[in-house]
Amino acid sequence: MDTSRVAVVLRRTLRILFRYFLRGVFLFLPAIATIYVLWLILNWLDNILPTGTPGLGILLLIVALTALGYIGTHWLGPTLIGSVEERIRKIPFIGFLYSSVRELVDTSRRSYRFDYPVLFRLDPNSSVYYVGFLTHEQPLPGYNLVAVFVPFAFAALTGKVIFLPRDQVIPLEMRGSDALRLIISGAFVTGQPVRNGTA
Repeated sequence: MDTSRVAVVLRRTLRILFRYFLRGVFLFLPAIATIYVLWLILNWLDNILPTGTPGLGILLLIVALTALGYIGTHWLGPTLIGSVEERIRKIPFIGFLYSSVRELVDTSRRSYRFDYPVLFRLDPNSSVYYVGFLTHEQPLPGYNLVAVFVPFAFAALTGKVIFLPRDQVIPLEMRGSDALRLIISGAFVTGQPVRNGTA
């Protein structure tokens, strides 16, 4: 067999193998990435209370938080907890860090999050639209503005907050999860419109 024929067969084989490789990536990469991220989160939680036994740290953490929730609800009460929080907030840096985490936790418990996707233009005369999420109806007292969080593509946890006049924001008839996938995938994944205008 001459060298040119060997080269052709080799190229064809490599092309077929590469095609199978890409198919494997498209089929299984999302599942592998999801499992890896979950493993990182669980490993991080497990290391908060290091015990040397895999999984025991997470179990102890759940038990401890449940016990603290019971104590805070039945023994301490909101008045005492509020008083302690006020003192913590006055400590330099620690107060700022505590307040930031507290606000993040409180915000996650509200109805807003990624539930209200919107379409908007930065310039009313522009033909360029952006997709974001309405996070607050009146974030700045005295101003007729709404807050919109715009995630960055391929990075769901990072983005920017924009304050816009309400009349520049159009409710997007799409589920929040679909809109989030649309943004972070770089629009490679398209969202499905909500039927009958209901989420």
